[in-house]
Amino acid sequence: MAKYLDLYEHYKNLILTGMLSPGTKLSSVRRSARELSLSRTTVENAYALLAAEGYVTAKPQSGYFVSDLLINNKSKSERSSDGVLKQKKSFLYDMVTASADRESFDFNLWRRYIKSALRQDSRLLSYGDSRGESDLRAAIAKYVNSQRGVVCTEENIVVSAGTQGLLSILCVLLKEEKNIAFLGLDFPKGRVVFEDYGKSVFNLQSGFEENRLDECKASVIYVSPSHIDSKGSVLPMSERTKIVEYARKGNLLVIEDDYDSEFRYASHPALSLQGLDGGKNVIYIGTFSRLLLPSIRISFMVLPKRLCELYNERANLYNQTASKAEQIALCQYITDGHLLSRIKRQRKIYAAKSELVCNRGNELLKGKALFTRCEAAYLVKASALTMKPSESIAEAAGKAGVKVRPIESEPGAVILSCAGFDTQNTDDMLLRLANAFE
Repeated sequence: MAKYLDLYEHYKNLILTGMLSPGTKLSSVRRSARELSLSRTTVENAYALLAAEGYVTAKPQSGYFVSDLLINNKSKSERSSDGVLKQKKSFLYDMVTASADRESFDFNLWRRYIKSALRQDSRLLSYGDSRGESDLRAAIAKYVNSQRGVVCTEENIVVSAGTQGLLSILCVLLKEEKNIAFLGLDFPKGRVVFEDYGKSVFNLQSGFEENRLDECKASVIYVSPSHIDSKGSVLPMSERTKIVEYARKGNLLVIEDDYDSEFRYASHPALSLQGLDGGKNVIYIGTFSRLLLPSIRISFMVLPKRLCELYNERANLYNQTASKAEQIALCQYITDGHLLSRIKRQRKIYAAKSELVCNRGNELLKGKALFTRCEAAYLVKASALTMKPSESIAEAAGKAGVKVRPIESEPGAVILSCAGFDTQNTDDMLLRLANAFE
Protein backbone atom coordinates (compact mmCIF):
# COMPACT_ATOMS: atom_id res chain seq x y z
CA MET A 1 0.00 0.00 0.00
CA ALA A 2 1.26 3.47 -0.87
CA LYS A 3 2.52 5.48 2.07
CA TYR A 4 -0.07 8.22 1.59
CA LEU A 5 -2.82 5.59 1.83
CA ASP A 6 -1.34 4.33 5.11
CA LEU A 7 -1.44 7.88 6.49
CA TYR A 8 -4.97 8.38 5.13
CA GLU A 9 -6.19 5.19 6.86
CA HIS A 10 -4.50 6.27 10.11
CA TYR A 11 -6.29 9.62 10.23
CA LYS A 12 -9.56 8.14 9.00
CA ASN A 13 -9.52 5.66 11.89
CA LEU A 14 -8.75 8.40 14.44
CA ILE A 15 -11.68 10.46 13.13
CA LEU A 16 -14.19 7.61 12.99
CA THR A 17 -13.30 6.39 16.48
CA GLY A 18 -13.63 9.89 17.90
CA MET A 19 -9.95 10.28 18.81
CA LEU A 20 -9.96 13.39 16.65
CA SER A 21 -13.12 15.35 17.36
CA PRO A 22 -14.90 17.75 14.98
CA GLY A 23 -13.07 21.03 14.67
CA THR A 24 -9.67 19.56 15.56
CA LYS A 25 -6.85 20.95 13.42
CA LEU A 26 -4.48 18.45 11.84
CA SER A 27 -0.77 19.10 12.10
CA SER A 28 0.57 21.18 9.26
CA VAL A 29 1.88 19.35 6.18
CA ARG A 30 5.40 20.48 7.00
CA ARG A 31 5.23 19.33 10.63
CA SER A 32 3.63 15.98 9.81
CA ALA A 33 6.22 15.29 7.15
CA ARG A 34 9.02 16.07 9.61
CA GLU A 35 7.60 14.06 12.52
CA LEU A 36 6.62 11.02 10.43
CA SER A 37 9.74 11.08 8.22
CA LEU A 38 7.60 11.32 5.09
CA SER A 39 7.77 13.59 2.08
CA ARG A 40 5.51 16.63 1.97
CA THR A 41 3.92 15.22 -1.20
CA THR A 42 2.92 12.05 0.66
CA VAL A 43 1.27 14.03 3.46
CA GLU A 44 -0.43 16.40 1.01
CA ASN A 45 -1.89 13.45 -0.93
CA ALA A 46 -3.22 11.86 2.27
CA TYR A 47 -4.80 15.13 3.42
CA ALA A 48 -6.29 15.74 -0.02
CA LEU A 49 -7.92 12.29 0.00
CA LEU A 50 -9.33 12.89 3.50
CA ALA A 51 -10.76 16.19 2.27
CA ALA A 52 -12.19 14.61 -0.89
CA GLU A 53 -14.09 12.04 1.17
CA GLY A 54 -15.36 14.62 3.65
CA TYR A 55 -13.37 13.59 6.71
CA VAL A 56 -11.61 16.96 6.89
CA THR A 57 -12.15 20.41 5.46
CA ALA A 58 -9.42 22.72 4.17
CA LYS A 59 -9.49 26.34 5.30
CA PRO A 60 -7.34 28.77 3.28
CA GLN A 61 -4.31 30.04 5.21
CA SER A 62 -5.39 27.97 8.24
CA GLY A 63 -4.95 24.28 7.41
CA TYR A 64 -7.06 21.14 7.64
CA PHE A 65 -9.79 20.62 10.26
CA VAL A 66 -11.82 17.53 11.16
CA SER A 67 -15.26 17.78 9.61
CA ASP A 68 -18.48 17.29 11.57
CA LEU A 69 -20.44 16.10 8.53
CA LEU A 70 -19.45 12.46 8.66
CA ILE A 71 -19.27 12.37 12.45
CA ASN A 72 -22.97 13.24 12.62
CA ASN A 73 -23.89 10.45 10.21
CA LYS A 74 -21.44 7.66 10.98
CA SER A 75 -22.44 4.55 12.91
CA LYS A 76 -21.28 5.71 16.31
CA SER A 77 -23.95 4.59 18.73
CA GLU A 78 -24.65 3.48 22.27
CA ARG A 79 -27.15 1.09 23.79
CA SER A 80 -29.84 2.50 26.04
CA SER A 81 -31.08 0.79 29.20
CA ASP A 82 -33.89 -0.94 27.29
CA GLY A 83 -31.48 -2.46 24.76
CA VAL A 84 -32.31 -0.10 21.88
CA LEU A 85 -29.40 1.38 19.96
CA LYS A 86 -29.34 5.20 19.99
CA GLN A 87 -27.16 7.60 18.06
CA LYS A 88 -24.61 9.57 20.10
CA LYS A 89 -24.91 13.29 19.69
CA SER A 90 -21.86 14.91 18.14
CA PHE A 91 -20.61 18.40 18.84
CA LEU A 92 -18.51 20.77 16.80
CA TYR A 93 -16.71 21.80 19.99
CA ASP A 94 -16.44 19.32 22.86
CA MET A 95 -15.53 21.45 25.88
CA VAL A 96 -16.09 18.58 28.33
CA THR A 97 -13.90 15.66 27.28
CA ALA A 98 -10.48 15.60 28.92
CA SER A 99 -8.42 15.38 25.74
CA ALA A 100 -4.81 16.49 25.36
CA ASP A 101 -3.34 19.45 23.53
CA ARG A 102 -1.93 18.10 20.28
CA GLU A 103 0.82 20.67 19.81
CA SER A 104 2.18 20.21 23.34
CA PHE A 105 3.11 16.55 22.87
CA ASP A 106 6.35 15.70 21.09
CA PHE A 107 5.25 12.63 19.14
CA ASN A 108 8.64 12.29 17.53
CA LEU A 109 10.36 12.10 20.93
CA TRP A 110 7.88 9.54 22.27
CA ARG A 111 8.28 7.51 19.06
CA ARG A 112 12.03 7.31 19.68
CA TYR A 113 11.47 5.90 23.18
CA ILE A 114 8.98 3.35 21.84
CA LYS A 115 11.46 2.27 19.14
CA SER A 116 14.18 1.95 21.78
CA ALA A 117 11.89 -0.24 23.89
CA LEU A 118 11.04 -2.46 20.92
CA ARG A 119 14.76 -3.12 20.37
CA GLN A 120 15.00 -4.85 23.76
CA ASP A 121 14.21 -8.22 22.22
CA SER A 122 14.99 -10.53 25.13
CA ARG A 123 13.01 -8.42 27.58
CA LEU A 124 9.93 -8.42 25.36
CA LEU A 125 9.86 -12.23 25.11
CA SER A 126 8.35 -12.59 28.60
CA TYR A 127 5.10 -11.42 30.14
CA GLY A 128 6.92 -9.46 32.81
CA ASP A 129 6.01 -8.69 36.40
CA SER A 130 2.27 -8.70 37.14
CA ARG A 131 2.84 -5.65 39.33
CA GLY A 132 4.46 -3.74 36.46
CA GLU A 133 8.08 -3.43 35.29
CA SER A 134 10.33 -3.01 38.31
CA ASP A 135 12.37 -0.14 36.83
CA LEU A 136 9.17 1.74 35.95
CA ARG A 137 7.82 1.24 39.46
CA ALA A 138 11.10 2.56 40.86
CA ALA A 139 10.87 5.63 38.60
CA ILE A 140 7.25 6.20 39.65
CA ALA A 141 8.17 5.90 43.33
CA LYS A 142 10.88 8.52 42.93
CA TYR A 143 8.55 10.83 41.00
CA VAL A 144 5.55 10.71 43.39
CA ASN A 145 7.82 11.04 46.41
CA SER A 146 9.50 14.19 45.10
CA GLN A 147 6.42 15.77 43.50
CA ARG A 148 3.54 14.63 45.72
CA GLY A 149 5.17 13.63 49.00
CA VAL A 150 3.96 10.04 48.63
CA VAL A 151 5.64 7.60 51.02
CA CYS A 152 6.50 4.44 49.10
CA THR A 153 9.04 2.21 47.39
CA GLU A 154 8.65 0.25 44.16
CA GLU A 155 7.40 -2.69 46.27
CA ASN A 156 4.23 -0.75 47.18
CA ILE A 157 3.34 0.04 43.57
CA VAL A 158 1.03 -1.84 41.19
CA VAL A 159 0.73 -0.80 37.53
CA SER A 160 -2.30 -1.42 35.31
CA ALA A 161 -3.86 -0.25 32.04
CA GLY A 162 -6.20 2.38 33.45
CA THR A 163 -7.80 3.23 36.77
CA GLN A 164 -10.70 0.81 36.32
CA GLY A 165 -8.24 -2.09 36.21
CA LEU A 166 -6.72 -0.97 39.49
CA LEU A 167 -10.15 -0.62 41.10
CA SER A 168 -11.05 -4.15 40.01
CA ILE A 169 -7.96 -5.45 41.81
CA LEU A 170 -8.88 -3.41 44.88
CA CYS A 171 -12.41 -4.82 44.90
CA VAL A 172 -10.95 -8.32 45.22
CA LEU A 173 -8.58 -7.23 47.99
CA LEU A 174 -11.41 -5.38 49.76
CA LYS A 175 -14.03 -8.11 49.45
CA GLU A 176 -15.11 -7.62 53.07
CA GLU A 177 -15.57 -3.86 52.64
CA LYS A 178 -19.17 -3.28 51.56
CA ASN A 179 -19.83 0.47 51.69
CA ILE A 180 -17.90 2.99 49.58
CA ALA A 181 -18.39 6.75 50.06
CA PHE A 182 -17.45 9.12 47.24
CA LEU A 183 -16.62 12.63 48.46
CA GLY A 184 -17.11 15.50 46.04
CA LEU A 185 -17.17 15.03 42.28
CA ASP A 186 -18.79 11.80 41.10
CA PHE A 187 -16.66 9.33 39.13
CA PRO A 188 -19.17 7.15 37.22
CA LYS A 189 -16.54 4.87 35.65
CA GLY A 190 -15.14 4.17 39.09
CA ARG A 191 -18.51 3.84 40.77
CA VAL A 192 -19.68 1.23 38.27
CA VAL A 193 -16.70 -1.02 39.08
CA PHE A 194 -17.60 -1.04 42.78
CA GLU A 195 -21.26 -1.65 41.98
CA ASP A 196 -20.38 -4.54 39.66
CA TYR A 197 -18.54 -6.14 42.57
CA GLY A 198 -21.61 -5.80 44.79
CA LYS A 199 -20.48 -2.77 46.79
CA SER A 200 -22.92 -0.12 48.03
CA VAL A 201 -21.83 3.30 46.78
CA PHE A 202 -22.79 6.62 48.41
CA ASN A 203 -22.00 9.87 46.60
CA LEU A 204 -21.86 12.61 49.24
CA GLN A 205 -21.10 15.36 46.66
CA SER A 206 -19.20 17.40 49.23
CA GLY A 207 -15.97 17.53 51.14
CA PHE A 208 -15.50 15.92 54.53
CA GLU A 209 -18.69 15.63 56.60
CA GLU A 210 -18.25 13.26 59.53
CA ASN A 211 -21.98 12.89 60.27
CA ARG A 212 -22.81 11.84 56.72
CA LEU A 213 -19.92 9.38 56.63
CA ASP A 214 -21.15 7.89 59.89
CA GLU A 215 -24.67 7.56 58.47
CA CYS A 216 -23.61 5.57 55.42
CA LYS A 217 -21.24 3.40 57.52
CA ALA A 218 -18.55 3.67 54.89
CA SER A 219 -15.48 1.49 55.33
CA VAL A 220 -13.76 3.00 52.27
CA ILE A 221 -13.66 6.69 51.30
CA TYR A 222 -12.99 7.62 47.66
CA VAL A 223 -11.84 11.19 47.06
CA SER A 224 -9.99 13.31 44.48
CA PRO A 225 -8.62 16.06 46.75
CA SER A 226 -6.91 17.90 43.89
CA HIS A 227 -10.17 18.07 41.90
CA ILE A 228 -12.95 17.98 44.47
CA ASP A 229 -15.66 19.57 42.29
CA SER A 230 -16.49 20.34 38.65
CA LYS A 231 -14.46 23.58 38.85
CA GLY A 232 -11.30 21.69 39.71
CA SER A 233 -11.15 23.12 43.23
CA VAL A 234 -8.54 21.82 45.66
CA LEU A 235 -9.64 20.35 48.97
CA PRO A 236 -8.30 22.61 51.76
CA MET A 237 -5.55 21.24 53.98
CA SER A 238 -7.89 21.41 56.99
CA GLU A 239 -10.31 19.06 55.21
CA ARG A 240 -7.48 16.74 54.17
CA THR A 241 -6.31 16.46 57.76
CA LYS A 242 -9.83 15.64 58.94
CA ILE A 243 -10.15 12.82 56.38
CA VAL A 244 -6.81 11.33 57.42
CA GLU A 245 -7.70 11.53 61.12
CA TYR A 246 -11.18 10.08 60.54
CA ALA A 247 -9.71 7.13 58.64
CA ARG A 248 -7.03 6.59 61.28
CA LYS A 249 -9.57 6.69 64.13
CA GLY A 250 -11.91 4.21 62.45
CA ASN A 251 -9.16 2.11 60.83
CA LEU A 252 -10.79 2.88 57.46
CA LEU A 253 -9.21 2.99 54.03
CA VAL A 254 -9.06 6.06 51.78
CA ILE A 255 -8.63 5.86 48.01
CA GLU A 256 -6.94 9.06 46.82
CA ASP A 257 -7.47 9.53 43.08
CA ASP A 258 -4.84 12.13 42.19
CA TYR A 259 -5.46 12.22 38.44
CA ASP A 260 -4.67 15.88 37.66
CA SER A 261 -2.95 17.49 40.64
CA GLU A 262 -0.16 18.78 38.37
CA PHE A 263 -2.41 21.21 36.51
CA ARG A 264 -2.97 23.96 39.07
CA TYR A 265 -3.17 27.50 37.67
CA ALA A 266 -1.49 29.57 40.35
CA SER A 267 -0.38 27.18 43.05
CA HIS A 268 1.76 24.13 43.62
CA PRO A 269 -0.09 20.89 44.35
CA ALA A 270 -0.92 20.40 48.03
CA LEU A 271 0.67 17.48 49.83
CA SER A 272 -1.09 14.22 49.04
CA LEU A 273 -3.38 12.55 51.56
CA GLN A 274 -1.11 9.53 51.37
CA GLY A 275 1.85 11.67 52.44
CA LEU A 276 -0.13 13.20 55.30
CA ASP A 277 -1.15 9.74 56.44
CA GLY A 278 2.36 8.31 56.16
CA GLY A 279 1.12 5.57 53.83
CA LYS A 280 -0.84 3.67 56.50
CA ASN A 281 -4.50 3.95 55.45
CA VAL A 282 -4.45 5.71 52.07
CA ILE A 283 -4.32 4.02 48.67
CA TYR A 284 -2.82 6.50 46.22
CA ILE A 285 -3.86 6.26 42.54
CA GLY A 286 -2.23 8.16 39.67
CA THR A 287 -2.38 8.00 35.89
CA PHE A 288 -0.21 8.97 32.94
CA SER A 289 -3.19 9.25 30.58
CA ARG A 290 -3.63 12.89 31.57
CA LEU A 291 0.07 13.71 31.78
CA LEU A 292 0.92 12.25 28.37
CA LEU A 293 -1.89 11.08 26.08
CA PRO A 294 -5.30 9.47 26.78
CA SER A 295 -4.25 6.57 24.54
CA ILE A 296 -1.26 5.74 26.78
CA ARG A 297 -3.13 3.55 29.24
CA ILE A 298 -0.75 3.33 32.19
CA SER A 299 -2.04 3.95 35.71
CA PHE A 300 -0.63 2.94 39.08
CA MET A 301 -1.56 2.65 42.73
CA VAL A 302 0.48 2.77 45.91
CA LEU A 303 -0.79 0.22 48.42
CA PRO A 304 -0.51 0.49 52.22
CA LYS A 305 1.49 -2.29 53.87
CA ARG A 306 -1.56 -4.32 54.92
CA LEU A 307 -2.94 -4.44 51.36
CA CYS A 308 0.49 -4.87 49.79
CA GLU A 309 1.00 -8.10 51.71
CA LEU A 310 -2.45 -9.32 50.73
CA TYR A 311 -1.87 -8.44 47.07
CA ASN A 312 1.51 -10.21 46.97
CA GLU A 313 -0.19 -13.42 48.06
CA ARG A 314 -2.34 -13.26 44.91
CA ALA A 315 -0.07 -11.35 42.53
CA ASN A 316 0.74 -14.37 40.36
CA LEU A 317 -2.98 -14.80 39.63
CA TYR A 318 -3.12 -11.44 37.84
CA ASN A 319 -1.87 -10.70 34.32
CA GLN A 320 -0.33 -7.32 33.64
CA THR A 321 -2.68 -5.37 31.37
CA ALA A 322 -0.42 -2.42 30.49
CA SER A 323 1.78 -2.71 27.41
CA LYS A 324 5.27 -3.86 28.39
CA ALA A 325 6.87 -1.86 25.56
CA GLU A 326 5.10 1.31 26.73
CA GLN A 327 6.16 0.65 30.31
CA ILE A 328 9.81 0.38 29.23
CA ALA A 329 9.51 3.52 27.12
CA LEU A 330 7.77 5.47 29.91
CA CYS A 331 10.41 4.49 32.45
CA GLN A 332 13.21 5.99 30.36
CA TYR A 333 11.05 8.99 29.45
CA ILE A 334 10.60 9.78 33.16
CA THR A 335 14.21 9.04 34.04
CA ASP A 336 15.49 11.42 31.35
CA GLY A 337 13.41 14.26 32.81
CA HIS A 338 10.90 14.60 29.97
CA LEU A 339 7.81 14.06 32.15
CA LEU A 340 8.55 17.07 34.35
CA SER A 341 9.38 19.18 31.28
CA ARG A 342 6.10 18.20 29.66
CA ILE A 343 4.08 19.04 32.77
CA LYS A 344 5.61 22.52 32.92
CA ARG A 345 4.91 23.04 29.23
CA GLN A 346 1.33 21.79 29.53
CA ARG A 347 0.66 24.01 32.52
CA LYS A 348 1.74 27.09 30.55
CA ILE A 349 -0.26 26.07 27.48
CA TYR A 350 -3.42 25.35 29.49
CA ALA A 351 -3.11 28.62 31.41
CA ALA A 352 -2.71 30.55 28.13
CA LYS A 353 -5.73 28.81 26.62
CA SER A 354 -7.99 29.49 29.59
CA GLU A 355 -6.83 33.11 29.71
CA LEU A 356 -7.64 33.58 26.02
CA VAL A 357 -11.09 31.99 26.35
CA CYS A 358 -11.82 34.18 29.41
CA ASN A 359 -10.66 37.40 27.77
CA ARG A 360 -12.47 36.79 24.48
CA GLY A 361 -15.55 35.47 26.28
CA ASN A 362 -15.83 38.61 28.39
CA GLU A 363 -15.45 40.74 25.27
CA LEU A 364 -17.79 38.87 22.91
CA LEU A 365 -20.45 37.95 25.49
CA LYS A 366 -20.31 41.16 27.51
CA GLY A 367 -23.63 41.71 29.27
CA LYS A 368 -24.58 38.03 28.85
CA ALA A 369 -21.98 36.02 30.78
CA LEU A 370 -18.91 36.37 32.97
CA PHE A 371 -15.91 34.12 32.26
CA THR A 372 -13.42 33.28 35.04
CA ARG A 373 -10.53 30.86 35.30
CA CYS A 374 -10.71 27.94 37.72
CA GLU A 375 -8.00 26.47 39.95
CA ALA A 376 -7.39 23.75 37.37
CA ALA A 377 -5.45 25.56 34.64
CA TYR A 378 -7.46 24.11 31.75
CA LEU A 379 -10.94 24.89 33.14
CA VAL A 380 -13.03 28.03 32.64
CA LYS A 381 -16.31 28.88 34.37
CA ALA A 382 -18.94 30.80 32.41
CA SER A 383 -21.74 32.33 34.50
CA ALA A 384 -24.93 33.83 33.07
CA LEU A 385 -25.70 37.40 34.15
CA THR A 386 -29.40 36.55 34.16
CA MET A 387 -31.03 33.84 36.25
CA LYS A 388 -31.11 30.75 34.10
CA PRO A 389 -30.75 27.04 35.04
CA SER A 390 -27.33 25.57 34.30
CA GLU A 391 -28.91 22.58 32.58
CA SER A 392 -30.83 24.89 30.23
CA ILE A 393 -27.63 26.69 29.28
CA ALA A 394 -25.84 23.40 28.61
CA GLU A 395 -28.76 22.13 26.52
CA ALA A 396 -28.94 25.32 24.45
CA ALA A 397 -25.16 25.28 23.98
CA GLY A 398 -25.33 21.69 22.80
CA LYS A 399 -27.92 22.59 20.17
CA ALA A 400 -25.50 25.27 18.97
CA GLY A 401 -22.74 22.66 18.64
CA VAL A 402 -20.84 23.29 21.88
CA LYS A 403 -20.74 20.65 24.60
CA VAL A 404 -20.31 22.12 28.10
CA ARG A 405 -20.78 20.76 31.61
CA PRO A 406 -23.41 22.38 33.87
CA ILE A 407 -22.48 23.16 37.48
CA GLU A 408 -25.33 21.76 39.51
CA SER A 409 -24.39 23.70 42.65
CA GLU A 410 -24.29 27.06 40.82
CA PRO A 411 -27.42 28.04 38.85
CA GLY A 412 -26.55 29.69 35.57
CA ALA A 413 -22.95 28.42 35.46
CA VAL A 414 -21.21 25.94 33.17
CA ILE A 415 -17.65 24.65 32.87
CA LEU A 416 -15.52 24.62 29.71
CA SER A 417 -12.47 22.35 29.44
CA CYS A 418 -9.84 23.99 27.24
CA ALA A 419 -7.21 21.23 27.39
CA GLY A 420 -7.68 19.86 23.89
CA PHE A 421 -9.40 22.91 22.42
CA ASP A 422 -7.90 24.51 19.32
CA THR A 423 -7.86 28.19 20.24
CA GLN A 424 -7.93 29.22 16.57
CA ASN A 425 -11.66 28.51 16.85
CA THR A 426 -12.16 30.54 20.04
CA ASP A 427 -14.40 33.26 18.60
CA ASP A 428 -16.58 30.82 16.67
CA MET A 429 -17.04 28.61 19.74
CA LEU A 430 -17.93 31.57 21.96
CA LEU A 431 -20.35 33.10 19.47
CA ARG A 432 -22.15 29.76 19.31
CA LEU A 433 -22.46 29.93 23.10
CA ALA A 434 -23.89 33.45 23.09
CA ASN A 435 -27.57 32.55 22.60
CA ALA A 436 -27.39 29.95 25.37
CA PHE A 437 -26.89 32.70 27.95
CA GLU A 438 -29.81 34.87 26.84
